Amino acid sequence: MNRRLAQLYVRRERLLAQAAAQRDEVALLLAPLAGPLALADRGVAAAAYLRAHPELVLIAATALVVLSPKRALRWARRSYAVWRGYRWAAGALARARP
Repeated sequence: MNRRLAQLYVRRERLLAQAAAQRDEVALLLAPLAGPLALADRGVAAAAYLRAHPELVLIAATALVVLSPKRALRWARRSYAVWRGYRWAAGALARARP
């Protein structure tokens, strides 16, 4: 039993070293994406904040309509297109999950 336990311990150490090496390799491969990933993370955080505070969106939309109705219509079309794209992407990702 002790021999089997020793073999398991050696295998465990080897697997831990292999996992550490793989983590280092992934970190090196993802290093160039650190900036874009940080930007995406801030975007997700901003979206979560606005979702938690919808009154801010309403105030901004009202101000935009009052100050420039033509610009408000243009932004409404863009926002709708972005929202539809988000819903499509979310649905595609949900269907792709096992």
